[in-house]
This record gives sequence, structure tokens and C-alpha cells, in this order.
Amino acid sequence: MKVVISGYVGKKLTGIARNLIPHLEHVDDNNEYIVYTNFDIKNEFIINNKNVTIKSYNVSKNSSIGNLLWTTFIFPFVVLKEKADAAVIPNFTLLLFKFKPTIWILHDLIEFNVENKFSKLRMFYRKCIADPISAHVATHIVTVSKNSKEDIIKFLKIKENKITVIYNGIDRNKFKAIDKEKAKSDVKKYGINNNFILFIGTIDYPGKNVHGLIKAFEILKSENKYEGNLVLIGGKGHNFQVIEDMARSSMYSKNIIFPGYVSDDDIISFYNICDLFCFLSYYEGFGAPPLEALSCGAKVLVSDKSSLPEVVGQAGWITTIDSDKTVAQKIYDIIHTENILCTNKTAYEAHLEQFNWNNYSNEFSNVLYRVIKK
Repeated sequence: MKVVISGYVGKKLTGIARNLIPHLEHVDDNNEYIVYTNFDIKNEFIINNKNVTIKSYNVSKNSSIGNLLWTTFIFPFVVLKEKADAAVIPNFTLLLFKFKPTIWILHDLIEFNVENKFSKLRMFYRKCIADPISAHVATHIVTVSKNSKEDIIKFLKIKENKITVIYNGIDRNKFKAIDKEKAKSDVKKYGINNNFILFIGTIDYPGKNVHGLIKAFEILKSENKYEGNLVLIGGKGHNFQVIEDMARSSMYSKNIIFPGYVSDDDIISFYNICDLFCFLSYYEGFGAPPLEALSCGAKVLVSDKSSLPEVVGQAGWITTIDSDKTVAQKIYDIIHTENILCTNKTAYEAHLEQFNWNNYSNEFSNVLYRVIKK
């Protein structure tokens, strides 16, 4: 079976790429995969699998419109030219037509769940044009959580049998417990010498609810319940300035730290020695950082929204986010509670085993075979 994949993943190898690359590294030997990606990101698109070929097309990774036009109007003809059995689109797009069975990987429908997530024009385009058209034209949809599947059925009116849930994987050879002294040394490079609560993800407003975490942190500090810092790691997302202004104007501003760019290796060190990892988003299609933190042995607290309870299961903690005081109390309680890794390692391991890249690739191959046979 030959499969052609649209490899536009944005300007950097972030969310979509972090799903696509490990998936392709674990595909079986029975199929041939061809990935078309931008000429100016091709050298970063490294996949260690002899069954995967990387090709490029002459559109820059920086051109959103160029990539939309290429994926919508040229990619279907590329699939035909390659004499492929099926096509895969792992990114947000407008799918108007297809010549071969086409699987769309739809990670989430955040635009239906978080008001003002994007500009009014972009919200209209996604909700009223791209999402419903692409969902109905695609032969099959793969999504990454049961919550996202329910959203696709609810908002896009897609039949349940057209959607398959396959959990993202976690690289447990990479995200793992390491020597604590080494981790402390790595973190010290960023000027952090004492205990800290950690957030890693796009720093935006309102989506990730970083502002709610800051408010809860301020309550803990004002009540003398926490002596450490709050560390916020991540790229500048939508309305980042709101979060930065809030942190800078806080009476505890010296304790709210933005380390800036942090290497992947050092992120693992942060996960390893944080007092608690908090991910209190209003909505997530999946949410990889909580899993990464769990895999490194961190205590993890997530909101009770969307897929997050599904992702952490019984290996982490869940909180409502309607009250900043409730969140603050939950953080305090967890910091003073023994980690499930110590109290029930069997349950902890069983939960993480669900998120396995070999499983993901095998289940995805099964979807491909089913789609081609139709």
C-alpha cells in the first residue's frame, strides 16, 4: 500500500509534527509512505524509517495562504500522480475534493469551545467553511481523544462510524525520570534556584487559562502557603501580552518567571523537579504536556475540561477552574500529597501504556486498510 501525506506542519516542528513524526517512525514494513513538506523545513523533517520518503514542494513554511492553496488544490493531484492507494492530511485544512480515499487527522475543535480563540474572520472561516466541508469530504476522520470525537459528532454532524479515536503516544525513552542533581543544575541555568510550580505550553489568553493559574498562585503566596516560584515555559500565543502584563503587575512578579526558550533536554529537567505541573486549559483536543510530565514522574494537575481528565486518568489530579481559590487549595493539597507513582505504580504504568506510538501506528494502519477496502 502506498500512502501520500500532506506534511505542512506550520512554521516550526510543534504540535502536528510531534504527532506525525513519531507516528511515521513506527509504521510497519508493509507499506510505503511519501511525505510532501515545505522546501524550507524539509531538512528538519527527520524520520528514521526506510519506508518513509520525504519530498518537498515549492511553498515556504511561512506562507499560510500558499500552503492552504497547495493542500486544497494541488495535493489531490499529487496523490493521483504518485498512484497512491490513500492520502492522509494531518493538519487543519480545507478539503474540497479528493481522487483517492483520504483520512483527515482532526486533533480538536477548539474554535467551537473557546470564544475569541482566533480573530472573528478566522473563527467564521473555521467554524462555517473549513471544518464542516473538510469533515464531510474526508473519507474517514482520525482524532486523538474521545472528547474530540464527541465534539466532531456534535458540531460537525458526522456519523460515529466515520470517526476513529487513536491516542497520541509518549516517548518514554525520552520523557523519564533522571538524576535530580543533574536536573537541578540544568534548571539553575535559567536563574531558578528554589522550588517551583510549572506550566509548559503555548502562553495565550484565554485558551490555556494561564491567567487562572497566576491568580491561584497569588492566593497561595498571599496566604503564605507556598514559598516557591511559578515558572511559565512556552511560545507567545494569542494575546500573550495580557499574560505578561498580568505577571509584571502582580505583587509577586519576582516569583513569576518566564525562562524564554528552553531546550527539549532541559524541559525534561523542569518536569523532573517541579513541585507540581499545572495544565488548566479551557479546552484541549489532547494535551501532550501533562503526559510528558507524568512520564517524568511529576505530579500533574489538569482542569476538568475536554480531554484532559481522559489524558491523566487516575495517574494525576483534576480540578474545576471556576474558582481561583478552589484551584489554589487543590494545588496546596497536591503538593502535600504523596505521588501516585509511589502509592500505586501498577495503575500509573497501566495508564501510561495506553499512550504508545507502536499502538498508534498499528491502529492507524488498520484504519487505512479499512478505508481502502470500502
